[in-house]
Amino acid sequence: MKKQLLLTFAVLIIIWNLGCKKEKEKSVKQTDTNQVVSTDTAHNTYYLIPSPEDIFGFSEAKNLVFNAEYLNPVENLQKYNSTKLQEINFGVYSADLAYCAAFNKKDETSKYLDIVMQLSDKIGIEEVFDQNLINRIKNLSPNKDSLIKISNDAYFKITGFLEKNNRQNTMALVATGGWIEVMYLVVNPTEYKDIETVQKIADQKKIFSNLMNFLRQYKSDPNVASVIESLKPLEDIYNQLKTKSIEKQQKQQGDKIVVGGNKQIVITKEQYEKLKQTIIKIRNNFTLNNV
Repeated sequence: MKKQLLLTFAVLIIIWNLGCKKEKEKSVKQTDTNQVVSTDTAHNTYYLIPSPEDIFGFSEAKNLVFNAEYLNPVENLQKYNSTKLQEINFGVYSADLAYCAAFNKKDETSKYLDIVMQLSDKIGIEEVFDQNLINRIKNLSPNKDSLIKISNDAYFKITGFLEKNNRQNTMALVATGGWIEVMYLVVNPTEYKDIETVQKIADQKKIFSNLMNFLRQYKSDPNVASVIESLKPLEDIYNQLKTKSIEKQQKQQGDKIVVGGNKQIVITKEQYEKLKQTIIKIRNNFTLNNV
């Protein structure tokens, strides 16, 4: 099951890297948390980019099972008549596509691939999905290395095209849709007693902060500005989460164990329930599931 779940979160490699320039436009350095700090010199902004190991670690959630009721219905596509909704839901449906493929749901995968293709045409990035990429998506393997490879390839195709055409605001909306949908797929079946998964959800505070920083670069775009406003209730909750110092076993040297300090984000049951309901509400507003 864990290998099947990998693809669901492979899409996050694309989503969480959308706020970053290509390697030639970045200066990078390693931090003590094994994440890469990217300096975008054009905007003097710093981004925390989770490594593939960080992202795929999220897929270790043990209690996630496929539930078609969590998917954004394909029928909703006809509701998305504005650029804002089309770009957000391109991210949403891309996450749903990965979710279906992760559980080897071939019929659903085919339907959501068709939806993603239709939306790519509507938002003007249809050329990204050449036949080679489509075939690779259709024949995805649950092998971790191959999932990382195709996710990175898709990321460079999408970001390369959007950057070339000066459409970073589109990146911002696609990233938001993808992130909120993946979180929606995770929080829906997760109860507070599932401590491991809840902790991973709390740890998204850093990623969410990265996303908000990226969005704020393009707040002059009315569509981006309205999305920022929609996300503020979630930002308020994440900002309330505190951290505590913990000891983390790192390695053994001879007959000695070297232990290093670390920080852990703390989330109470009340905070988690509020976070969960806020994610669900925002996602349903973005997808017009309340309309």
